[in-house]
Amino acid sequence: MICIVDYNMGNIFSIKKKLTQLGIESVVTNEANEIADATKIILPGVGHFGKAMEQLKELNLIEVLNEEVLIKRKPILGICLGMQLMAKFSFEGDVVGLGWFDAEVKRFKMENTVENKVPHTGWNTIFSSKSSRLLKDVPDSSEFYFVHSYFVKISNIQDQLTYTEIEHPFTSAIEKENIFGVQFHPEKSHEIGSQMIKNFLDL
Repeated sequence: MICIVDYNMGNIFSIKKKLTQLGIESVVTNEANEIADATKIILPGVGHFGKAMEQLKELNLIEVLNEEVLIKRKPILGICLGMQLMAKFSFEGDVVGLGWFDAEVKRFKMENTVENKVPHTGWNTIFSSKSSRLLKDVPDSSEFYFVHSYFVKISNIQDQLTYTEIEHPFTSAIEKENIFGVQFHPEKSHEIGSQMIKNFLDL
Protein backbone atom coordinates (compact mmCIF):
# COMPACT_ATOMS: atom_id res chain seq x y z
CA MET A 1 0.00 0.00 0.00
CA ILE A 2 1.19 3.50 -0.86
CA CYS A 3 0.55 6.04 1.88
CA ILE A 4 0.13 9.77 1.17
CA VAL A 5 0.66 11.62 4.45
CA ASP A 6 -2.13 14.12 5.10
CA TYR A 7 -1.07 16.88 7.48
CA ASN A 8 -3.36 19.58 6.06
CA MET A 9 -0.75 21.27 3.85
CA GLY A 10 -2.04 21.07 0.28
CA ASN A 11 -1.54 19.16 -3.01
CA ILE A 12 -2.65 15.89 -1.41
CA PHE A 13 -5.38 15.00 -3.84
CA SER A 14 -3.50 15.92 -7.01
CA ILE A 15 -1.04 13.19 -6.02
CA LYS A 16 -3.85 10.79 -5.16
CA LYS A 17 -5.45 11.50 -8.56
CA LYS A 18 -2.15 10.88 -10.38
CA LEU A 19 -1.64 7.53 -8.63
CA THR A 20 -5.20 6.52 -9.53
CA GLN A 21 -4.50 7.41 -13.17
CA LEU A 22 -1.45 5.15 -13.01
CA GLY A 23 -3.56 2.31 -11.64
CA ILE A 24 -1.94 2.47 -8.21
CA GLU A 25 -3.96 2.00 -5.03
CA SER A 26 -3.13 4.48 -2.29
CA VAL A 27 -4.46 5.82 0.97
CA VAL A 28 -4.50 9.43 2.19
CA THR A 29 -4.07 9.39 5.94
CA ASN A 30 -2.69 10.95 9.10
CA GLU A 31 -3.17 7.77 11.12
CA ALA A 32 0.08 6.35 12.51
CA ASN A 33 -1.04 2.72 12.10
CA GLU A 34 -1.81 3.21 8.40
CA ILE A 35 1.55 4.89 7.83
CA ALA A 36 3.19 1.96 9.62
CA ASP A 37 1.35 -0.51 7.36
CA ALA A 38 2.46 1.22 4.15
CA THR A 39 5.12 -0.19 1.86
CA LYS A 40 6.06 3.27 0.55
CA ILE A 41 5.34 6.78 1.81
CA ILE A 42 4.77 10.05 -0.03
CA LEU A 43 5.18 13.27 1.97
CA PRO A 44 3.61 16.09 -0.05
CA GLY A 45 3.10 19.71 0.90
CA VAL A 46 2.49 23.27 -0.21
CA GLY A 47 2.73 26.21 2.16
CA HIS A 48 4.67 27.48 5.16
CA PHE A 49 7.46 25.36 6.66
CA GLY A 50 6.75 26.43 10.24
CA LYS A 51 3.05 25.65 9.94
CA ALA A 52 3.85 22.28 8.39
CA MET A 53 6.10 21.23 11.27
CA GLU A 54 3.45 22.43 13.72
CA GLN A 55 0.87 20.24 11.98
CA LEU A 56 3.16 17.20 12.00
CA LYS A 57 3.70 17.66 15.74
CA GLU A 58 0.02 18.19 16.52
CA LEU A 59 -0.91 15.05 14.61
CA ASN A 60 1.87 13.04 16.33
CA LEU A 61 3.36 12.07 12.98
CA ILE A 62 7.03 12.83 13.54
CA GLU A 63 7.70 9.74 15.66
CA VAL A 64 6.04 7.32 13.24
CA LEU A 65 7.77 8.91 10.24
CA ASN A 66 11.16 8.62 11.93
CA GLU A 67 10.42 4.99 12.83
CA GLU A 68 9.30 3.96 9.35
CA VAL A 69 11.92 5.94 7.42
CA LEU A 70 15.04 5.89 9.60
CA ILE A 71 14.62 2.57 11.40
CA LYS A 72 12.58 0.40 9.02
CA ARG A 73 14.04 2.22 6.00
CA LYS A 74 10.88 2.37 3.96
CA PRO A 75 11.17 4.37 0.72
CA ILE A 76 9.78 7.88 1.08
CA LEU A 77 9.31 10.61 -1.51
CA GLY A 78 9.02 14.22 -0.34
CA ILE A 79 7.44 16.59 -2.84
CA CYS A 80 7.96 20.39 -2.73
CA LEU A 81 7.46 21.37 0.94
CA GLY A 82 7.68 17.66 1.73
CA MET A 83 11.28 17.69 0.52
CA GLN A 84 12.09 20.86 2.46
CA LEU A 85 10.80 19.31 5.70
CA MET A 86 13.59 16.73 5.44
CA ALA A 87 16.18 19.43 6.17
CA LYS A 88 17.56 20.32 9.60
CA PHE A 89 16.33 23.91 9.64
CA SER A 90 14.30 26.43 7.67
CA PHE A 91 14.54 30.21 7.65
CA GLU A 92 10.82 30.22 6.80
CA GLY A 93 9.71 30.67 10.38
CA ASP A 94 13.14 29.84 11.83
CA VAL A 95 12.01 26.30 12.56
CA VAL A 96 13.80 22.97 13.05
CA GLY A 97 12.86 20.33 10.48
CA LEU A 98 12.92 16.54 10.46
CA GLY A 99 16.71 16.57 10.13
CA TRP A 100 17.05 13.67 7.70
CA PHE A 101 19.48 15.71 5.59
CA ASP A 102 22.23 18.08 6.69
CA ALA A 103 20.61 21.03 4.95
CA GLU A 104 18.93 24.39 5.43
CA VAL A 105 15.94 25.87 3.66
CA LYS A 106 16.54 29.42 2.42
CA ARG A 107 14.53 31.98 0.46
CA PHE A 108 15.58 32.88 -3.07
CA LYS A 109 17.28 36.25 -3.42
CA MET A 110 17.29 37.28 -7.08
CA GLU A 111 19.59 39.93 -8.50
CA ASN A 112 17.52 40.31 -11.67
CA THR A 113 14.01 40.59 -10.25
CA VAL A 114 12.56 41.49 -13.65
CA GLU A 115 13.45 38.20 -15.33
CA ASN A 116 13.55 35.99 -12.24
CA LYS A 117 10.46 36.21 -10.08
CA VAL A 118 9.91 34.81 -6.60
CA PRO A 119 8.07 32.52 -6.18
CA HIS A 120 9.79 30.50 -8.89
CA THR A 121 6.79 29.25 -10.84
CA GLY A 122 6.59 27.23 -14.04
CA TRP A 123 8.62 24.76 -16.05
CA ASN A 124 12.36 24.45 -15.55
CA THR A 125 15.11 21.99 -16.37
CA ILE A 126 16.64 19.47 -14.00
CA PHE A 127 20.21 18.20 -14.46
CA SER A 128 21.29 14.95 -12.83
CA SER A 129 24.16 14.98 -10.33
CA LYS A 130 24.32 11.19 -9.94
CA SER A 131 22.65 8.05 -11.21
CA SER A 132 19.50 6.91 -9.47
CA ARG A 133 16.64 4.50 -9.92
CA LEU A 134 14.36 7.51 -9.46
CA LEU A 135 15.74 8.88 -12.75
CA LYS A 136 15.27 5.71 -14.81
CA ASP A 137 14.00 6.67 -18.31
CA VAL A 138 14.02 10.34 -17.26
CA PRO A 139 16.42 11.99 -19.74
CA ASP A 140 18.88 14.53 -18.40
CA SER A 141 17.68 18.11 -18.98
CA SER A 142 14.04 17.08 -18.63
CA GLU A 143 11.61 19.81 -17.60
CA PHE A 144 9.42 19.68 -14.51
CA TYR A 145 6.88 22.04 -12.98
CA PHE A 146 7.98 24.17 -9.99
CA VAL A 147 6.16 26.44 -7.52
CA HIS A 148 8.32 27.63 -4.60
CA SER A 149 9.98 30.62 -2.93
CA TYR A 150 12.46 28.64 -0.80
CA PHE A 151 15.12 26.12 -1.76
CA VAL A 152 17.14 23.45 0.04
CA LYS A 153 20.83 24.25 0.54
CA ILE A 154 22.60 20.96 1.26
CA SER A 155 25.90 20.58 3.12
CA ASN A 156 26.84 17.23 1.55
CA ILE A 157 26.93 17.42 -2.26
CA GLN A 158 26.63 13.62 -2.38
CA ASP A 159 23.01 14.04 -1.26
CA GLN A 160 22.18 16.08 -4.37
CA LEU A 161 20.32 14.08 -7.00
CA THR A 162 19.51 16.91 -9.44
CA TYR A 163 20.06 20.63 -9.72
CA THR A 164 18.30 23.46 -11.53
CA GLU A 165 19.41 26.98 -12.40
CA ILE A 166 17.83 30.37 -11.77
CA GLU A 167 20.71 32.85 -11.85
CA HIS A 168 22.63 30.27 -9.81
CA PRO A 169 22.28 26.49 -9.47
CA PHE A 170 20.13 25.16 -6.64
CA THR A 171 19.38 21.62 -5.50
CA SER A 172 16.11 20.44 -7.05
CA ALA A 173 16.14 16.81 -5.87
CA ILE A 174 17.88 14.92 -3.07
CA GLU A 175 18.54 11.26 -2.34
CA LYS A 176 20.09 9.37 0.54
CA GLU A 177 19.55 5.62 0.80
CA ASN A 178 15.74 5.15 1.04
CA ILE A 179 14.95 8.88 1.29
CA PHE A 180 14.07 10.88 -1.83
CA GLY A 181 12.92 14.46 -2.22
CA VAL A 182 11.98 16.60 -5.21
CA GLN A 183 11.42 20.35 -5.14
CA PHE A 184 9.28 20.20 -8.28
CA HIS A 185 5.87 18.59 -8.75
CA PRO A 186 6.07 15.31 -10.69
CA GLU A 187 2.30 14.89 -10.32
CA LYS A 188 1.88 18.07 -12.41
CA SER A 189 4.68 17.35 -14.90
CA HIS A 190 2.85 15.28 -17.53
CA GLU A 191 4.43 12.06 -18.86
CA ILE A 192 7.92 12.68 -17.50
CA GLY A 193 6.51 13.26 -14.04
CA SER A 194 4.48 10.08 -14.29
CA GLN A 195 7.65 8.18 -15.18
CA MET A 196 9.39 9.48 -12.07
CA ILE A 197 6.48 8.51 -9.86
CA LYS A 198 6.47 5.02 -11.43
CA ASN A 199 10.19 4.78 -10.70
CA PHE A 200 9.57 5.53 -7.03
CA LEU A 201 6.78 2.99 -6.84
CA ASP A 202 9.06 0.37 -8.43
CA LEU A 203 11.83 0.78 -5.82
